[in-house]
Amino acid sequence: MAAQPDRATVTWTTPECPFSIECSSRVLDDIRLAVTDAFFSLPRGGAEIGGILLGAWQEGRLTVSDYAALDCEHALGPSFTLSLNDETKLQELIRAASASGAGRPVGWYHSHTRTGVLLSDSDLTIHNRYFPEPWQVALVLKPHTFEPMRAGFFFRGHGGIIHSSASYRELLIEPVPMRQVPRVVPMEPPAQPASRPGSASAIVDVRAEPEAQPAPAAPIVNVKAEPEAPPAPAPPIVEVRAAPAATVAPPASRPEAAPVQLPIPSMFEVEQKRSWGWLKVVLAIGLVLAAGVAAYAERDAWYPAAASLLRRAPPAINAASIHLNTVDEAGQLQIRWDPNSTLVSTATGASLEIADGDPPLNIATLDVQHLASGVFTYGRRNERVDVTLVLDQPGGTEVRQVTSFLGQKPPAPAVPAPAAQPDTARADREREEAARVAAGLRAQLDAEREHSKKLEKQLAAARAQLREQQLRRLGNQARPLDH
Repeated sequence: MAAQPDRATVTWTTPECPFSIECSSRVLDDIRLAVTDAFFSLPRGGAEIGGILLGAWQEGRLTVSDYAALDCEHALGPSFTLSLNDETKLQELIRAASASGAGRPVGWYHSHTRTGVLLSDSDLTIHNRYFPEPWQVALVLKPHTFEPMRAGFFFRGHGGIIHSSASYRELLIEPVPMRQVPRVVPMEPPAQPASRPGSASAIVDVRAEPEAQPAPAAPIVNVKAEPEAPPAPAPPIVEVRAAPAATVAPPASRPEAAPVQLPIPSMFEVEQKRSWGWLKVVLAIGLVLAAGVAAYAERDAWYPAAASLLRRAPPAINAASIHLNTVDEAGQLQIRWDPNSTLVSTATGASLEIADGDPPLNIATLDVQHLASGVFTYGRRNERVDVTLVLDQPGGTEVRQVTSFLGQKPPAPAVPAPAAQPDTARADREREEAARVAAGLRAQLDAEREHSKKLEKQLAAARAQLREQQLRRLGNQARPLDH
């Protein structure tokens, strides 16, 4: 069997994407085979893999013609979570692909075996850090045991926002169909002419002596003489005739050669070994039963502490719906989030922690109005900027989401000439900003005061209740003395 030509492509488009994506069928099939192999390498989900996509970018069209796999060490588990060594390998892989001329990095791919076709927080961090161009994409693949593999592309839409919860359009990656290679039929050996009566030539049976090289059959020359009746002798007539092929014995009469039995290759020989798997299963079951019996016997020692710890544990909060991301415009870093998110709309306060090179850490306090705008502009100074959004939730809990930006270092700002007159507009903006910050601080102080009042009321109620219980207890103790 042989595969179809490598020139077949798959075109992926959606109204939300500002450009079309053309991907080679060979690339998709090679990635599918690698993802499937990793999926079945481990039980319960297998291992997740990834790499970079290579191709070309033209205005309105992205072409994927090749790929390069990333050798992930899986130091943090079977999922595709990059360690420090993996990030170093990814940077070297991007530089090597750019210098080789096989195609520029147009995005990356990775598989999800335990979640759906989406971009997690760690995926968004990788995408924004190493693939910051607006036309670079991410391909997520979801393998299945009995169904075709699902996949989807993720891209930056208008405003640089990535719809990471699901792909706008999923596609099914089927195996590349195969075509039958024409079977080569061996040719029959040429028929040997049989000897004719009265002929001077003889036919040699080549099969009797395999070592001898068979000679080509010579034509049979039959010379006939004219009768002597005419007085003048006539010249002899030479007649050339080829030996007919009908005189060859039929193939059924030939002796059939015995079939040759080829030895089985050693790679297909299975050595029968004694399996000790049942003993391992029995030992594992015995250890589990022993641990259960020991835990049940000591339940009075550990159960109260575990129950109290579970009661005090705060509920898990999913911060994936915040959609924190960064977009750079001429050195001005726009930090964006989703103002319609539930975590953002219910937040009582927020702050941005911006790490721009060397300490100190830049902290910007956001009031409710600024938080509802969904954007914060920051003038960066270095190539990498790490941003942490902290949301204060009701009940005293905090929600944090981290994103990073990696790009070229912005040019040094030009020193403005001294103004002849003071800039009143700038002073007004600074006063407005100071007033806005002061209003936010006053609102936060009022909230703290309200919270303190509630705590004082709860404490007074608890004291009154305790005092009432003590008086009731003293009254119960004094009743027998009255009787």
